[in-house]
Order: sequence, then C-alpha cells, then structure tokens
Amino acid sequence: MASRDFTDPVERFLGVYGRRKDELLGPEVLSAPGVFEGERRFLEFADRDYDVDRHWAFRIERERCALVVVDLQEDFVNPKHPMCVPEAYRQIPRVKRLIEACRALAVPVIYSAHNIASDCCADFYEFWDPIAAGAIKEGTAGADIYHEIYPRPGDRVIRVKHAYDSFAGTDLDYVLRDRDVKTVIVCGTLTNFCCESTARTAYFLNYHVVFGSDVNATDNALAHEATIRTMRRGFARVLDHQTIIDILANGDRMHDEARRERERRKAGAAVGAPR
Repeated sequence: MASRDFTDPVERFLGVYGRRKDELLGPEVLSAPGVFEGERRFLEFADRDYDVDRHWAFRIERERCALVVVDLQEDFVNPKHPMCVPEAYRQIPRVKRLIEACRALAVPVIYSAHNIASDCCADFYEFWDPIAAGAIKEGTAGADIYHEIYPRPGDRVIRVKHAYDSFAGTDLDYVLRDRDVKTVIVCGTLTNFCCESTARTAYFLNYHVVFGSDVNATDNALAHEATIRTMRRGFARVLDHQTIIDILANGDRMHDEARRERERRKAGAAVGAPR
C-alpha cells in the first residue's frame, strides 16, 4: 500500500476517507465568514485548531487538584516484563519528579493498577495475547505498581480496575469527590488507551482535566500525538510536567494571561463586526 501524506491536512483527509478533491464542498455550500470558506479551508482551519492551547478554559487551583498515575505497573514499565512500554520506562524520572512535587505540595497522589482475571477479562484475552498469557494478572507481582514510584502510606491505589478507564467499575470518582477534587492531572500509560479513557471520563464527570504531554507514554508516536491533539482541542489543558509543577507551586499565571488575551481578541472582533 502506498504511503499516505501526513503533512498536508487536505491530502491526509482525502487519503484516509478515500475522497477526491472534486468532492470537497465549495465556499458556496460551506462557509463561516471570517474563519473559512469552503471545505479545503475548513480542513486547514481544523488542523490548526487541534494545536491551539486552551489555557483560558479553567484555572488550576492546587488545593482542588489530584494527580492520577495511570497503570504504571511492573508489566507495563519494567523492560524485563512482557508488555513493557519503553517510553513509559524512560519517563519514570519525570513522573517521579511530578509525584514528589505533588506530595510536597499536599496534592493527593492516586494510583490505578489495571488487572485482569478469568472472570473479568471481557475481550482482553482476544485483543492482547500477553494478557491471555498472564500479564497484569490479578494478584501477581507484574500487576503491582512499578517499584521506583511505589505508593507511600496514605497514597490511594485503585486496584480493582478491569478496564482501560480508571473510573469504570472503580471507586475513583468517590475518592476524588470525598477529597473535594475538581481538577484531575493525568499521567501514565498507555496514552491512547488507559490514559485517554481516564481523561475522557473525568471530563464527562465534570472534572477539569490536565493531561501531561511528556508523562504519558504509548508505543506509537502517531497514536500519542492523536490523543494529545484531541485532548488539547476538546478535553484538557495539555502541559509538560515541569509546567504542571510550576503552576502547582506558584499559581496559574498561564491561565490568567490566556484569559486576558482571549478577552482582548473577543473585544477586538466585536469592534470590527459589521453593524
């Protein structure tokens, strides 16, 4: 199969959907005055919009935050184990710094641990041969939290987790609400499976979501980038771990600046609008 052009958003769209250029809607059919005219410009606009940070969306308030460390377990992190994600292994020092900063700032650290047993496996055995062979099996050492970031007394661990989503069938929502948490900071593995699923449900449950750009790892760069772009456009503030630490320690100046700039742009657009 010929390789697809993943640099031009229009060519990419045509290739993925099997469309021709003459099938794209023209400006006489599709338009948003001042934003785009026609489907070609619409696709280019949307592509750019996936890279626009929405730091104005909400303020990160340390006293209402919790860090959720998703599935950084021996079987997913340890290079000697069958489902190791190498980038997750490399990111452990960053995750460790983030965990330690949260502890020092009294931000709750909550771990999830994905584990599977024969009576709660759904289709996991069919999709993942290593799981069928015993990886992340309930009660095994491989399903435990990776030793370099092991929970301390007082850290909550969600061990009854049998799906990608850290909320599905677990008490995570209860734990967060009991601690009056409003903003969930997500790190872990895999970016596009358990981390994305957890972030989406957090958003659906009306939490603010912060998604770590360099402390979520998966096994495919395009899949990681797709999740990051989707999170940025409609679910979360996407930030690297150092920025997250700085905001928790020193306040969310980034939000304040982005909010002011957004208000200036809206005011300017209103002045220039036809009457």
